Amino acid sequence: MNTEQIKGGRELVPGQSFDLTIPVGRPGRVTIFAIARRHSLQLAAPAHYLVGLHAPGAVHPVAVREVKGPGLLGILEHDVKSSAGLWTARITNINSHPLQVTLEASYPGIEDLHVRNFPAHFLEAIASRLFAETAIHLHHGRNACVVRFAPALGLRDYRFTLPSLNRRVSPPLLPELDLVEQVNDISSNAIRLRLLPGSVANPGGTLRLEVGFEEDGEELIGSFPVHLARMKLLIELDLGCRENRISFNNVRATFDVDVDIQPLPVWMYNPIFDFQDRIQESVRAGVRSAFEDVETCHAITCGFERGMETVLGSAPRIATLQLENGQVWLGLFRAAKSAVA
Repeated sequence: MNTEQIKGGRELVPGQSFDLTIPVGRPGRVTIFAIARRHSLQLAAPAHYLVGLHAPGAVHPVAVREVKGPGLLGILEHDVKSSAGLWTARITNINSHPLQVTLEASYPGIEDLHVRNFPAHFLEAIASRLFAETAIHLHHGRNACVVRFAPALGLRDYRFTLPSLNRRVSPPLLPELDLVEQVNDISSNAIRLRLLPGSVANPGGTLRLEVGFEEDGEELIGSFPVHLARMKLLIELDLGCRENRISFNNVRATFDVDVDIQPLPVWMYNPIFDFQDRIQESVRAGVRSAFEDVETCHAITCGFERGMETVLGSAPRIATLQLENGQVWLGLFRAAKSAVA
């Protein structure tokens, strides 16, 4: 009976988690090795993290361990008696500092798989249909910002709030001032989609959405007008498998923008007002929450499933996903056996 291994890792900020998908194919023991360390000059800098093992589709872990100490190795074991399929090993940073984490798992391998491959542009075409009409509108006011998903996903608009940007400026650089700025009617006008190849930590690759915005008028209004130029929002979804379907397990969002405040010199923008940093973080947080929403993730997962049915048949059961060299490689269950959930 073969035992297989899988490994991955990344840096986590406090409160963030990293998932490692484990394709368990039969009863046996799953062993997880977890390592977390801080970037510190101290050789024994303490790390504090939580590692858990989730059964396919389960919200709560079947086994969990909390580890606290100077870069300690955490080992978690669980005997799988049934429910073969895609299990999840999750490590969560409960430290107050960023941690570099690594998960490695040994598990009873899948024996009832066959491999299918096809050009990556097929998966890209499915994703394009799901996201082509996605639009983002930013405006001041409670829940006035909108992420409007493509009609194909059947989702309601996701709303969030961009707070007013308040800042008190004190002498000697300027007279004492209370400044307030608000986002004023920023709408996306373009969206481009790309598939990025996989890596050891993320073999399924990354779906990147590049969103552009209109730039007419004044984007921030209030104490003085602020023009935002060259606005670009990047949304990255790390692809993988969930409940035997193509889905995503991590969301990253970045918002790049140039700020033009007249008549102030460039070097005074952020040190005094930090409008650029604050608007970027607010947009990132709102958009990331929209894509991390449970209903959003479920709709996108179902959308991928419907698209894949054209080549794989009804309700394909996918165990593994790998994207490399312009090809998508899928490990598929040969049949729905009782040992596989």
